[in-house]
Formats: sequence, structure tokens, C-alpha cells
Amino acid sequence: MEPRHRITLTLFSDPMMGLAYECEPTLDRLAATYGDSLELVHAMVVLVRDVADFMTGEERALPPALGLARYNARLAQIYLDEETIGGLPMNMDDFRLFDTGHRSSEPLCLAFEAARIASPERAEAYLRALRRATIVDRRQTTRDEVLREVALETGVDPEAFDQALVFGSAAAALRSDRGLATRVGVSGLPALLINVGDAAVLTSPLAGYDRLRRTIDGMLGHSSRE
Repeated sequence: MEPRHRITLTLFSDPMMGLAYECEPTLDRLAATYGDSLELVHAMVVLVRDVADFMTGEERALPPALGLARYNARLAQIYLDEETIGGLPMNMDDFRLFDTGHRSSEPLCLAFEAARIASPERAEAYLRALRRATIVDRRQTTRDEVLREVALETGVDPEAFDQALVFGSAAAALRSDRGLATRVGVSGLPALLINVGDAAVLTSPLAGYDRLRRTIDGMLGHSSRE
């Protein structure tokens, strides 16, 4: 039986996140289950404002390039530990996401916002390609030139992409996403907001397909009785 109410899933994440990458199979199964009744929306929340916030005291005490190399190696192991969650492959050989000139994941979030503005129909493909470029291909996606390369590879309008970054519409969209995250009470990433009619549940996409489906079906049943 087709759901009577629209289901909206809003995933709060950062393109660099291995956990968001490993959630893709679960979200794809939900999309297949509910078909056209389900819409997946992405909201960007910058995970790494400054990499120093995630470095250990020992890493920060080292010369900057060496400290960041140590951090990248530790981050690579964190990614690999997440590989079993969704079963999607990762490749952390010679992983170097951050360096002294690229200390934040904000450029990735801005790039997704720019892609969504420039070519909305290609935004999902761009986000997935950006995750894979980071986690599988080990491309340094904190660099602007790499972000633009991925946009070109996924068919995003390059001129509109650049304009969204240069003239501030991508930054405004990122601020809007951050504001939404604050309003709904997101306290950790990734987070999943489920909306069915007037009902809303904030949960984790890591809960798995069965639990998320039970939540959605429960919300659909409640809405049907209203």
C-alpha cells in the first residue's frame, strides 16, 4: 500500500564523513521501499572547522606539517574502522586530506551547496562523487581545484558553480543548513530528521534500515489516523 503522506528525510552531514558514506546503502533501501513518496534532502554542517580541534596534544606539539601528517594517518584508521558499517569500500593508502594550507572541511560543504545551486539535478551525484573522491580515491578534496574537478566530472554547470562560490549564494545556503541543524537540535553527525506530515523525529542514519523503517511506518500509521 502506498503511503498517504510525504516522507522527507533530511541528512545532516559533511561530505568528508565516512559515516555518511557508509549510510548510503541504508538510505538507498529506504528510497526503494517508499519510492516516490520519499524525498532525501541533504543539509551541510561543517564537521572540521579547524583541524587543530581534532588533533591530540602530541600532534599539535609537533612541527605543523608533521603533526598534520600524524593526524591524517590517525584519521585514516578511523575511516577504516567505519568500513564495516555499510560495507562500502574505503582506501586510505597515502591519505592526506588536511595540510598546513587546508585545515577545514568547510570547502567541501560550500562546494556541495554550490553544486546544488548550479545544477540541482546533479547535486546528489556530486555529493556521492565527492565522498568517493575523499574516501576511496584519496583526492585532497579540501583543495578548491579538486572540488571543481569533481563538479566537472559529475556534469555540474561549471560557470554557475563558480558563481555560487564567488558571489556568496553557497555560503548563504550553508548558513541556512547550519541554522536548521540548530533549530531541530542536531548534536552530532551524521543525523537524520524524518518528517511525515506534521510529525518529526530526529535520529541517526546509523540506526539501520529495519529500525528506520519501523520509525517511518509508525509515523505513517499515526498520520493515517489523524
